[in-house]
Amino acid sequence: MSDARFAEVEVPGLAAVDRAAGEDERVFHLFLADTAALADPSYPLLAVDLADDPGRTFRVPVRWFADVSANLSIANMDFAEFADAADDDGGTFRGFRDA
Repeated sequence: MSDARFAEVEVPGLAAVDRAAGEDERVFHLFLADTAALADPSYPLLAVDLADDPGRTFRVPVRWFADVSANLSIANMDFAEFADAADDDGGTFRGFRDA
């Protein structure tokens, strides 16, 4: 989704923009194609939580986008589960690994 409300807004300001929106216009999370995503061949979108822990982020390569997005949209999993599984190398989710 492309939403002009979020144009030119830094991550810390995204939650404020969302809180100021009407009840029917609020979103739970965003996936942003920022400069870092566009510069990397794996196209790691920036996932941003706007609901449970506003401003928390992790990166998700396009390979994992459908899985992450689908699970978040049906509330099968929450944002923290993916963010907690992100690696220490740039905070990128690369799938779940056995402990």
